[in-house]
Amino acid sequence: MDTGFLILLISCLSGFIYLTIGYLLTFKQKADVLNGIDFSKIADLPAFCKYVGNSFLLSGVIQIVVGVLVYLAYFDLLLFVAIYVFFSILPIVNVVRAMRKFQKSTS
Repeated sequence: MDTGFLILLISCLSGFIYLTIGYLLTFKQKADVLNGIDFSKIADLPAFCKYVGNSFLLSGVIQIVVGVLVYLAYFDLLLFVAIYVFFSILPIVNVVRAMRKFQKSTS
């Protein structure tokens, strides 16, 4: 099996998972797909879901596009790994930022 094709399969699979989570968050407002978050502390749950969901959608699209570009030999492996890792971590960072941004005030 060609290395580029294997990278394409892995990036498409993870990209579609990110797209599915992003769709459920952004358009269906299914906040229960995120575990470990106390939603009683979130002031605006629909805005929180849209903010985090858009991050998942962006990461999913970028992962698929980068996988296709590696398959077509426009990117080398090191650049793929750097972009893939960055956009895999981006939704986690944005969940933490959104929890702070949409936190209920204690006053």
